[in-house]
Amino acid sequence: MKFIMKSMSCDNKKSPWLRKTLFIMRCILLFLLLGTMQITASVTYSQSVKFSLNVENSSVQDVLSIIEQKSAFYFTYNVNQINTQRKVSITIEDKTVTEVLDQLFEKEGVKYLISDKHIVLYKADKAVPALENINQQKGITISGVVKDSNGEPIVGANVLEKSATNGTVTNMDGQFTLTVSANAKLVISYIGYNTQEINVAGRTVINVTLSEDFKALDEIVVVGYGTQKKVNLTGSVASVSSDDIKDRVQTDVLSSIQGTVPGVTIISRPGKDVSINFRGRGNLGTSEPLYVIDGAIADATFFSNLDPNSIENISFLKDAASSAIYGSRAAYGVVLVTTKQGKDGRMEVSYSGMVGMKAPSYTQDLVNSWEYAELYNEALYNTNPSAGKNQGYSDSDIELFRKGTEPDLYPNTNWVDLVFDDWTVTTKHSLNFSGGTKKLRYFAGLGYVYDTENIRNRDTRRYNLNLNVSSDVTDWLTFRGSVKYIQRNKDIDGGTPSFDNMLIVPSTFVARQSNGEWGSVESGHEASGTFAGGNPLRAYSTNDWTKNTVENSMYELAFDLKPIKGLVITGQGTYKSYEYKNKAYTSLKDDVPSFLNPGTVIGGTGNTVNSMEVNWKKHNFLTYTGTASYNWTKDIHSLSALAGVSYEHYQEETLMASRQDFPADSFDDLSAGATSGSLYKNGSSMQEYKMFSYFGRINYTLMERYMLEANFRADASSRFHADNRWGYFPSFSAGWRISEESFMESTRHIIDNLKLRASYGTLGNINNVGNYDYFQNYGSRKISDVDAYYSFGDSPAKVIEETKPANPSLNWEKVALTDIGLDFDLWNGKLSGTADYYIKNTSNILLAYNVPLETGIANAPSQNVAKVRNRGFEFALAHRNTIGDVSYMISANIATNNNEITDLSSSNDIIKNLENGHGVAKYILREGESIGSFYGFKSDGLYTQEEIDAGHYYTYGGVTPNAGDTKFIPQRKLNWGEEITDNDRTIIGCEVPDFTYGINLSVNYKNFEFSIFGQGISGADVAFEVYQVHPFFHGQDNPRKYHMGRWTEANPNPHAIYPRIYTASSPHTTYNRAFNDYHLFDADYFRFKTMTLGYNIPKNVVSRLGISSLKVYLTGENLFTIRADKKMKDFDPEATSSTVRALGSKSLAFGVNVSF
Repeated sequence: MKFIMKSMSCDNKKSPWLRKTLFIMRCILLFLLLGTMQITASVTYSQSVKFSLNVENSSVQDVLSIIEQKSAFYFTYNVNQINTQRKVSITIEDKTVTEVLDQLFEKEGVKYLISDKHIVLYKADKAVPALENINQQKGITISGVVKDSNGEPIVGANVLEKSATNGTVTNMDGQFTLTVSANAKLVISYIGYNTQEINVAGRTVINVTLSEDFKALDEIVVVGYGTQKKVNLTGSVASVSSDDIKDRVQTDVLSSIQGTVPGVTIISRPGKDVSINFRGRGNLGTSEPLYVIDGAIADATFFSNLDPNSIENISFLKDAASSAIYGSRAAYGVVLVTTKQGKDGRMEVSYSGMVGMKAPSYTQDLVNSWEYAELYNEALYNTNPSAGKNQGYSDSDIELFRKGTEPDLYPNTNWVDLVFDDWTVTTKHSLNFSGGTKKLRYFAGLGYVYDTENIRNRDTRRYNLNLNVSSDVTDWLTFRGSVKYIQRNKDIDGGTPSFDNMLIVPSTFVARQSNGEWGSVESGHEASGTFAGGNPLRAYSTNDWTKNTVENSMYELAFDLKPIKGLVITGQGTYKSYEYKNKAYTSLKDDVPSFLNPGTVIGGTGNTVNSMEVNWKKHNFLTYTGTASYNWTKDIHSLSALAGVSYEHYQEETLMASRQDFPADSFDDLSAGATSGSLYKNGSSMQEYKMFSYFGRINYTLMERYMLEANFRADASSRFHADNRWGYFPSFSAGWRISEESFMESTRHIIDNLKLRASYGTLGNINNVGNYDYFQNYGSRKISDVDAYYSFGDSPAKVIEETKPANPSLNWEKVALTDIGLDFDLWNGKLSGTADYYIKNTSNILLAYNVPLETGIANAPSQNVAKVRNRGFEFALAHRNTIGDVSYMISANIATNNNEITDLSSSNDIIKNLENGHGVAKYILREGESIGSFYGFKSDGLYTQEEIDAGHYYTYGGVTPNAGDTKFIPQRKLNWGEEITDNDRTIIGCEVPDFTYGINLSVNYKNFEFSIFGQGISGADVAFEVYQVHPFFHGQDNPRKYHMGRWTEANPNPHAIYPRIYTASSPHTTYNRAFNDYHLFDADYFRFKTMTLGYNIPKNVVSRLGISSLKVYLTGENLFTIRADKKMKDFDPEATSSTVRALGSKSLAFGVNVSF
């Protein structure tokens, strides 16, 4: 800048005082100009940065933190002067920081100074801070990085010199640089994290890890049709985040969350769909919860096949207070899923990939061929001792089996090794894109899973798409749309080896002869057609095939309208579609050639007619939902209200067709088959239902201390007669944050949060009601599975008869649920926990009653008569802490459940066989007992020869027991030698566990991560189908290794793990097979479900490649299991069902997570 001055004369002489005055004026002008430039620069930034905020009931500190995050400003203030915990609501649009501060501190007597990007707040009645102290530079320059406990940089963290106004904020990489005095103390803080103070002590590099301040985080929990602060919840809600499941090897979400939530039992049964129930079995049928994905009703299949990397959060609503808003669908809990949404900012790309190997967790341990021969000889001898001990196999036969020198005649066939692969490949890949602007945000997720089963020639492929878009058309109108698509393809090349056949066909049968032909020899003799035709290995080589495709899709359009402050009107329409297609082809097969008699075949082992069957099913589910919610806050009062309506329409259609006599195996279209023959069939069905609902909720909070909530829902379903169509489901709950009371002031350095809550409500259930159960049902009469006709002269007419009477009284099943809970957080979040006690009474349970045969009615209508009660405790505890570079978290949960049938409405005990026939094992439904109770004989070990000789025994079925037979205990007073009958059966066990539990440990050290999770159950029994427990059930079945611990004459142990063995024809076999506690196995276990070791590549390394973060990890699933059962050691304890037709798995995988 150039200054020009004109000289002035005074008597042609320069006055000394004038020259001095002019010099002073020049200096003043120069300083004024420089000062103006500095002020202009400062004002330019403070005036150029504009803010738009919409904050409801948040603290002043939160607002200041938001300003810091959205700009380069940072604040300094005296905490004794400025009340930053004051709650405010502020809405501004495109305002400067001065305008924001003026509105924020209006009438509060707070002023501020702005120096560059540093803002100093002070009370108007206090001394003005000296400006020269605001930006003074002193001492040494230090630098460092601020990270969270996961090693991620914290952007915008405040780094201040204590007792001074000197400070800075971290940049996008969490880095900072600051000049301070050599003996200064740094104060590092960020919203949601615990503040740290660190002595500089002359150091120039200081790296800091901030731990989460769980009290400050005010965790938001997803609830029905909205969200709530966790501290304000009055219901029982548990949450699982995407971080908890994203690195699991499991390909389905349900299996991934097993054991993580108390009171939520997930049973992953091999070969079956994963099942789930909340707080015990609520009725005598289905107790499935409701699934809601992004506000739309879904089902377990859709939920379980979601890509875990597209999931943001999963909430479990367990009590009436949290579930009643969903009414008749929520009787057994609600699973709320929120998928990931787009955010403002540049596009972020993330990839997660995993490649692993899996093996069966357990395989059936069958006896070898010489053990088989010895056992079969023993069974024959025990059945008929007079015929000697080598009735089936000679000693030389047994020796030939043992030597293995003649495998074409005397093999040692291990079906498990032949049929199953030890290790197979599984891989998962996810690719996500997210970003947007203030007006438009998007998220797109792509997923792919390839999984091969341990049974050969089976593979499954899954494809996922999740697309979410939201647009703020105006400040008061937002549109949202989403598309979710899942396709699952399962192909089977060749036939399917039968689990049953692996038990039926003995190890003494040749799988394949040395000449390449399929096995036809058993124990040196020509095998029966049963063995040769049932060869498990032969199924692989056929030209059979199966192609299965399942497509799930969901399309959503929604809007949010905000006409006035606090009011949000939401409309949502969802269309969900499910389509199932299965095509199976059975090829021609030649009879198995005889190895011992060349040129001949074993009859009945081939297939002379090829055929194809096609099954198709489609569901369409349309829902419309409209809600209006209002939130109002003033001073110490907070009120929110919600009202809504919904409409549902479900339609289902199925088709089945089959044909035979295809020209060749290469034809894969049904139309190529013949239009005649016994396998030429077709059929179809259609059904639908509708539901209309009103619902509402109101919440009131006083002083963030006392909470009240009421919910109400009214549902009308087409499944009921007009007189019973409406169901009404209210709930009420209250909460008290004891920690906020004044009498708790002295404990606040220990107790962050202590809340007592209670709830009561009623819920409904229609899952066990058919779409047309209240109608009178008709069907065609069948004779030997063929339609019956009645002749009217020359015009025969099909016979139509009533199959089920009308049932207009059919009504809703209802659940009354009481819950009392306690939530606590201690020592600034280092220790937290929840505890709940619940009572769940289910009434109006559907129960079929017997109708006299004289009525001609085959299927009696069910009545709403039964009642069931569940009671239990749930407890979860978590401890987290950071010590230097190590941060860790330990959590555990446990849940108990007592299930009791309280009313069967004068019905007698209901006894059911185990699933899939062969029914020896029994279930019983009895008042006062648990659902899932086993009904049979109690035993006291096995009879000894001394007891038999003394006549100290009871008969059963007319059979006098031998030594080594089961010693049944009568439930009546009987004399020795009298007959035990079915009246002596009683409750001998239960498949429902007494309690379930889970334990989790995670440790982070610098860039390393380690986690281990375990889950288990206690107090459960399992019973298997008879042929899986008893040897030689079909005549010559394969025994299992556990039968080697049987009672024998050489080892007459009265407590042997299995009784004396006989052939299938022996009456003693019938005696010992009578269902008793000898047939129960302990299903208790603790399993290390997952172990993961990960490493985060340093940011300064990956940033050179344009990568934001990169993590590699090694993970294992189901690697170790501690089991209680010591008898049969070859079943997966999670397979708590009567059949084992598929295998559980254990796996190892390598994975990578990368973000750009």
